[in-house]
Parts: sequence; structure tokens; C-alpha cells
Amino acid sequence: MKKILHTLSNHLLMLKFYFRFAPAYLIGNTLFCVFVSFQDTLAGPVALQYILNGLTGGKTFKEILIFMLIVSGVIVIRHTIGAYVAEYLGAQAQVKVSTGMQKVIFEHAHNMDLEYYETPKFYTDFVWAATQADDKLWEMYATWTKIVARVSEGVFMGGFMALTDKTLFIFALIAIAARIISSRLRIKKRYQMDLEIKPIERERDYMTRVFYLADYAKEIRLSDMHKTLFERLRDTMKRIKGVWDKDGKALIRYSVFGNLFSDGLLEFAMYMYLCYQTIITRALGFGDLAGLISATDHFTGEMKQTVDQCIELSKQAMYVDNFREFLAYRPKIETQPGDAPADEIGELTLRNVSFKYHGEERYSLKNINITLKPYEKIAIVGYNGAGKSTLAKLLLRLYDVTEGEILLNGKNIKEYETDKYRAKFGSVFQDYKVFAGTVGENVEMGFVKDEARGRIVKSLDESGFSEKLATLKNGIDTQITREFSEDGVNLSGGEEQKLAIARIFSRNCHYVILDEPSSALDPISEYKLNETMLHLSEKKTVIFISHRLSTTCMADRIFMLEDGEIIEEGSHAELMELGGKYAEMFNKQAEKYRI
Repeated sequence: MKKILHTLSNHLLMLKFYFRFAPAYLIGNTLFCVFVSFQDTLAGPVALQYILNGLTGGKTFKEILIFMLIVSGVIVIRHTIGAYVAEYLGAQAQVKVSTGMQKVIFEHAHNMDLEYYETPKFYTDFVWAATQADDKLWEMYATWTKIVARVSEGVFMGGFMALTDKTLFIFALIAIAARIISSRLRIKKRYQMDLEIKPIERERDYMTRVFYLADYAKEIRLSDMHKTLFERLRDTMKRIKGVWDKDGKALIRYSVFGNLFSDGLLEFAMYMYLCYQTIITRALGFGDLAGLISATDHFTGEMKQTVDQCIELSKQAMYVDNFREFLAYRPKIETQPGDAPADEIGELTLRNVSFKYHGEERYSLKNINITLKPYEKIAIVGYNGAGKSTLAKLLLRLYDVTEGEILLNGKNIKEYETDKYRAKFGSVFQDYKVFAGTVGENVEMGFVKDEARGRIVKSLDESGFSEKLATLKNGIDTQITREFSEDGVNLSGGEEQKLAIARIFSRNCHYVILDEPSSALDPISEYKLNETMLHLSEKKTVIFISHRLSTTCMADRIFMLEDGEIIEEGSHAELMELGGKYAEMFNKQAEKYRI
């Protein structure tokens, strides 16, 4: 019973989404399925019984004609309504439901904390929801309509059988019970096989996907990696075959049992019973016989299909568990309510901050103490893995600190509304992304309003992108990448980076975080861009994060990180005079540019 209730609960969850986005179609199509079942019963066994009993019982041609005209009228109504429901309401419903489901999934994923994306379980649930929930909804709705159609036809056909001959109806119920048992065993075994096969299929799909992704094309052609991938692909196919070799015979046994018992022995017994009642006892007339044969054939067939669909529904419900788990995730940081930060720029303080990622024992940052005064320009430097980017993520509250606290204007940033707090920041990360949209959309990070166009062009000029912009015939309306447009433009790494940096200049923010913002530029372009950024950020607090030190000379203060800890602090001149790790790092990089 618990499993049945769980199946119904999962099914109702998906139907609620369907009702939410396409209520008219859900209700209309359900009622239509019931009407079709009524029409099939009327035009099938009822019509056969009426006509044959009428011919042998003395009914007039006029009586039979009137009856058949009524049946024909019902058929015309059925097809007229069917065309409207299927061709009009159905087409609209498909678009509405697909759009609505993707909106639910995207909004929920957008509101999840960044930490979840580093959890394999969440990522698996998210990928399932994004790629399969829409399809599963359609599958479950299709199953729902089939069950409604089969059950309603079973009720009409079964009612006809029970009214005409109750014993025959009992025979049919026994056949259905046998079908339920065999189908349940078969589907349960198939689901167990799916659980075993799915992880192997993920490996197989990865090998296949890598072959056609442009990101991997160069490496595959310049190496023997394709041989390794193919061997792994062949290994996954062998493992999938092994599962079928191990468990496939059980599926055959369950299927044979169900089909032979219900479709063979019981159907034979039912037809012999009908012949006995008609020929020997003469309890049934020829019209009753014809009607019952038709009704029996339909009833057993419909009920067997109902059982199959219910078992399929049970299987589908198991997969909906992933969707439920995805919806059950709740953010701790995103969408958090709270106060709004003050309009004026204030002091930003990291007090005894330590942090380690979920599931990690090692701290990425340890006991960090930094106070950023208004309009100050600081640089966070260190080798890769020192914790620089992690520090930026904490300042943006993409993660919460493990220990200590971050304060803005003397108040813990957890007390501010997350979105309003982040609105005070502009940032560019070293792993920035350019989207398949227009130049303007990539700067605005959203739809471009008419009043924003001038600001966008100005920010592109300030980031050094204006020279490239002048070559684009559609200006800021030019599509980036050729993902969706043949007229799209593919930018170089440096051009993409300037486009990403323009996002900062386009925003009215108090604090700027630049995490390796110029790593794709040559040294001269990098120096010019850094000068421009500092000039345009005179009324902002700026945090440079870098392991390239051409920027650090411009900073008011420099913090040298190593293994997540601050090991040196001071101005460029002070740290060079100190002759420590910073001076060593700076001198090593300077040697590359000396003649």
C-alpha cells in the first residue's frame, strides 16, 4: 500500500504541474477519453446485441435505423470534439507545459547556493530535472490519459458483461489478476536492471559526447586519445550486455507466465463457457453471444492494458523521486531576506575568516583579517591554489564563511538581503563566460533597454572594446558566437575578456572585484587596461586578485597569500624592501620582460 500511495503521490505532483500550465486541456482531454469509451461500447457490443437480437426478435427496420442513426451521431460528435482537443488544445498545451516546466526548473536552480553545484548528488538531480523532467511529465500525462481511457472503457464494457452474464465477468477478473502479478514482477526486475545500467550508460554517453564536442576536437586529432575513448566505450557496452545476460531471462519467464495464463488458458475457458450457455443451456441469444464476445475481448484487452499502464506509472514514479529531491533543495544564501546596504560606500572588513569547501577537511583560507577602507585599491596576490579566488567568492557571498565574519559598514553581511548586497559589487572572474546573445546582452547580462544603449557603448569603450565594436555592422546588436546565427561573431580570448570587463563599467557599484581580469591580454594591453580601470574606479573600492604582478604596483596595499594564509602585507615599495616571498615572485616575473 505504501508503494501505491508513493506512486500516486509522485503522479499527482506531475499532474499538478500539468494542471497549473494547461488546465483546459487536462480537463477537456480527460472528459473526452471517457466519452470515447462510452462511444466504443455503444458502437460495439451494445450495437451488436441490439441488431442481432432485433433481427431474431422481430424488431422493425425503422427501429434498427433510428438506433444506428443515434450511434452514428455519437460517433460524429466524438470525432468533432477529438479534432478540437487534439489539434488545437493539445498543440497549445505542449508549448505551455514545456515552457512552464523549464521555468520552474531554471528558477529553482538559479536560487540554489553555489555550494550545491559542487555536490555530486545535487548535480545529478539537477541534470535529471533539466533534461528529463519535461519528457517524464509528458510520458506520465500520456499514461494518465491511457489509464483514464482504459478504465472508463473497462467500466462500460464490464458493466455490459455484468448485466448480461455475471459468471463471464468473474472469468475476466481472474485473467486481469494474473496479468497484474506477472507485470509487477517483470517491471520490478526491469527497474533493478535500469539502476545497474544507468551509471554505465552515463560513462558511455560521455565517451560518445566527447567525440562531437568542438572543445575536444583539437586534442583528439593531435593525440591517440580517441583510441582510449573507444576502448572505454567498448568496455561500457560489454558491461551493459553483461547485465542483460544476467537478468534478461527472468523477464522472459515473467512475460511467458502472464501471457500464457491470461491470454491462453483463461480466454479459451471464457469462449467455451459462452458457447455452452448459447448452445446447451440456451440462456443466451445470438445477439447476447456476439455482444459478450465483443465486450469480453475489449474488456480483457483494456484491463490488461490498464495493468500495464499502472505498472508503467509505478516505474515512472520512481524516476520522479529525482525531481522531488531536486525541488526539495533549499538555499541558505540565495534569496535570503534582510536589510539593504547603505547608499554610501563604506568599510568592508574580514575578521578572523576561515573557510573550507563542503566535504573537504583542509581549510582553503585560515584566519584572514583585512579591512578595506572606502575608495581603497588593494591587491590579493599569490601562486595558484593560495586561496585568492575563494576570498573573492566569500566577499560576494557566493559562499558563507566557515569561521569568523565579513562585515559591511560594521554589520555582518548575512544580515543584508543577498541580492541587494551583491548589487553593490561588480566583478569579473578569470573563468568568466560569454553567452550566445548580443554584445549588448553580454554587457548588460540581461535584455537591453533603449535607455541603456548609450551606457553600454560607453562601457565597451572604457574596457578597450571600441575598436572591435567599430568593425561590427550591427554594433551592440551583433550576435556573439554562431550558435544560433550565421551572422554571429566569434571573439578572440582578449576580446571576450574586454567584453566581460565592460560589465563592471556598465554597473553603478561601490566595490569592484577583479579576479585575474586581464589574463588573456598581452602585457601592454594589460597595463593600459589596469590604468583605465583604476582611473574609472576612483570612487570605488577595488580588489585586484592576481598571480601576475603588473597590477600590484598601482595598489594602495598588497596582501600576499600562501596556503590560505596572509604571509605578507604592505605597499609595493614596502614589500620589495622586505625582500620576502612577494619580492621574489615579482622579480621572477620581471625577468621575463628584461632584455
